[in-house]
Amino acid sequence: MPRRIVIDTDPGVDDAVAILLALASPELEVVALTTVTGNVHLDKTTLNARRLLELAGRPDVVVAAGMAEALAGSPAHEGGVHGEDGLGDLAWDEPTVRVHPDDAVEVLRAAIEGGPLTIVAIGPLTNLAVLLQRHPGIDERVERVVIMGGASLMGNVTPAAEFNVWADPEAARDVFEARWPMAIMPLDLTHQAFLNDDDLAHLRSLGTEVGRRCADMLEPYAAFHERWYGNRDIIMHDATAVYELIDPTAIESEGVEATVETGGQYSRGATWFDRRPAHRASRTRVGVRLDNDRFRALIRERLATFR
Repeated sequence: MPRRIVIDTDPGVDDAVAILLALASPELEVVALTTVTGNVHLDKTTLNARRLLELAGRPDVVVAAGMAEALAGSPAHEGGVHGEDGLGDLAWDEPTVRVHPDDAVEVLRAAIEGGPLTIVAIGPLTNLAVLLQRHPGIDERVERVVIMGGASLMGNVTPAAEFNVWADPEAARDVFEARWPMAIMPLDLTHQAFLNDDDLAHLRSLGTEVGRRCADMLEPYAAFHERWYGNRDIIMHDATAVYELIDPTAIESEGVEATVETGGQYSRGATWFDRRPAHRASRTRVGVRLDNDRFRALIRERLATFR
């Protein structure tokens, strides 16, 4: 049977690819998309989730809006990387997919109560932290949490911090300290997973609306990578979390203890992965290596299934 998942997300171009990959994968049953402020503000991330479900022809998947602000106060969101709207500033029709009347936290709770559930967290972790606050002990009822976040060697929003953790360090700390089994996909891994101009051409060649939209969304994201990194390798951070669920053997991982720095002028939002031998059997695994050719092939294969 497919694994039931909720994707907690802040779409985001790479979120969009991750969501479409999940929707196209028979190994997964996407129960809901829960949204949070991150790449853009909550109103835009929620609209983008609706747009993506409309694009995929999946109005059956629930959309629920979550937290607009980080635990410690005002929202921290990334401007410009994904365009003003979060999806490359393309023209979209108004989606017919509606937003659930309950907030993201209560939709997550209901999904957990509905049977074994994995949470795929590819944005700031505010919704999950509030879930822990509102419903003590619920972490023991979650099958697994797969997170895109953190970094060992180098951050992206500061020298020390990766964006999803930096946007709400207190939330990340609480989520990392909870009792659910976790797999974390940090920047050290996600920078090994990228698409390129050949993949954009392939997406356009499919002749589908999903293929065209994906290529159009990825084009300005590629231009950002060229400005920032000096090449057009399009890093697919968030898709690695979905990839890990589709093919767990494709990502080499290590047992760790994970903690987050919530203070410090320069280190706020930094993640620390304790890899000492005592933690090899830890409930927390961190991804360390993947084969990008295998990753790209799966993206191409699954996105080609949309008609």
